[in-house]
Amino acid sequence: MVEIAKIVKLHGKRVWVEKDFMGTVHIKMQHEGMGEPFDFIQIQYDYAYTDNASQAALAREILKLLGVTEPLETI
Repeated sequence: MVEIAKIVKLHGKRVWVEKDFMGTVHIKMQHEGMGEPFDFIQIQYDYAYTDNASQAALAREILKLLGVTEPLETI
């Protein structure tokens, strides 16, 4: 016997970017009704391996994959 599942409600989510004083980019996520936001992804900064432009480009691509459609130029 096959049972059909019924979707009752899709909970919304917020996704945004913050950068701390050490240069780490934090892609944060918060689901509707789930309390505190959490770091979904961290992009570490180390001057020997990374730069601000590369971090920003990577963060923009990740946000696109997560479905963010608002302007991403300010990262």
